[in-house]
Amino acid sequence: MEPTHVGEDAHLLLYRTPKARLKEGIPIMVAGTGVRVVDQTGKSYLDLEAGMTRPVHIGYGRQEMAQAVYDQICALPYFTPVQWATRPALQLADVLARLAPGQISRFLFVCDGSEAVEAALKLARHYHVFRGDATRAKVLVRRGSYHGTTGGALRAMGLVLPMRHIMEPLAPGMVFVESPYCYRCPVHLTYPACEIACARDVERVIEFEDPAQISAFLGEPIQQGFGAYAPPPEYWPIIKTLCEKYGILLILDEVICGFGRTGTWFGADHFGVAPDLITMAKGLSSGYIPLGGVGVTDAVQAPIEILQHIHTYGNHPVACAAALKNLEIIEREQLVQHAAAMGRYFLEQLGPLERHPIVGAVRGTGLWLAIELTSRKTTRAPFPEEGLARLVARARQQGLLIRSAGSAIELAPPLIIQREEIDEAVRILDACITAEVRAMGSQ
Repeated sequence: MEPTHVGEDAHLLLYRTPKARLKEGIPIMVAGTGVRVVDQTGKSYLDLEAGMTRPVHIGYGRQEMAQAVYDQICALPYFTPVQWATRPALQLADVLARLAPGQISRFLFVCDGSEAVEAALKLARHYHVFRGDATRAKVLVRRGSYHGTTGGALRAMGLVLPMRHIMEPLAPGMVFVESPYCYRCPVHLTYPACEIACARDVERVIEFEDPAQISAFLGEPIQQGFGAYAPPPEYWPIIKTLCEKYGILLILDEVICGFGRTGTWFGADHFGVAPDLITMAKGLSSGYIPLGGVGVTDAVQAPIEILQHIHTYGNHPVACAAALKNLEIIEREQLVQHAAAMGRYFLEQLGPLERHPIVGAVRGTGLWLAIELTSRKTTRAPFPEEGLARLVARARQQGLLIRSAGSAIELAPPLIIQREEIDEAVRILDACITAEVRAMGSQ
């Protein structure tokens, strides 16, 4: 008889899962259709996190995705990315050149977002070295940022998380600046009177670190660490201007924002900023096959005579075939436009939740939304982690999958979600928040 839950005796190791949770029993997911998944016990969940790490843009159970993968495996399951090319990788690069922001037009493919960040940092370094600027090795990143957990990506992590701390000391070269987190401003100012101090202060850091030593500025267009937090509209244009002034490359991490999550093809599209490099993953293949990528402009690629970098599974033909079919579905079903419309509706429905004493604000860009929680509205004090965990657990018990980010509850459903499913989700969220308020009042 198959187990219904994963326990302490399982041979499978789970990422970021404390043993206390294993003692409780971890659900085993076995099926999914549309925006719902089912566990081994037969319990159905409305998935507001698109696979919990947000990749499943087109929803679950797409037979044509399976067919595309099958066809490519039959034709050619693998060939090296070194000095050889395959048709799906070439075709995917052509499609992305049409969709990508600004002048991004050249692409390479890896297995996930962390590898994409690694590759982008290496490409930036290659650019400067081949141009004779070998001193440019430092990278500007932000407190509150998240860019993955491989070696180079981990160095750029601006979150206070054990997965960074346990690996310290990390290699040097990352320089941290403040993030545009206006709800709890890191420099204790108020927008717009602040005149975007968090962005303008970057110039002081550049001058202190020596512009001739800085390779790139790496940032998410909209940040996940605080819970789907979009910066003021002035922020990215200021950063882009500083990058141009000092010869620094701008890398936008589109791993979450890309492919319709925010109601546009890429997060950069909201800010009118043209990056020099972008990273991508998640919605690129909707999670059906592991895939990430990096896009660069012709100007970045031009001086690089050879890219001294390799992944065995780089430019993988099966993964690229899956991505091609995924992007075809997104375009055919107009899911980017749908995400924008459903995101507006979702945000409207979340608005009344601000009546609760622990809800400080609701926000969202497309179908990436958050409910900012606070233990005191007047001071915007952060909400306790144990309270966030209780909310997530309550929702799961009622068949709703959500997650916490910073001091917020984050919501990122598949882009195919409909109004009735949003209404169902808001009802459950309202009930869970009400229960938490009551529980806090009885303590």
